[in-house]
Amino acid sequence: MFVLTLSKSLALTILLSVIIYGLGEIYLGVINRGVIVLIVGVAISLGASLLLPFYVAAPIIFAYWIWQLVDAYLQYRRLNIPREKI
Repeated sequence: MFVLTLSKSLALTILLSVIIYGLGEIYLGVINRGVIVLIVGVAISLGASLLLPFYVAAPIIFAYWIWQLVDAYLQYRRLNIPREKI
């Protein structure tokens, strides 16, 4: 028996996540998680940039950006694990 799996591109997943928070997760089909990552990312970016000095806000925003890139990669790995043929 053959198992049909639709493979997504890791490069495209990471590229989309680099461009916009959560877009890599949305591309992978993890839509709820992607939307949450997007909303939290925008809130952190706006809040930090409006309320904190640049030297404090920039590392916070950068850390969140790196985290969401790693999260997109982990979601890709989770969804693309080879499945055993039955």
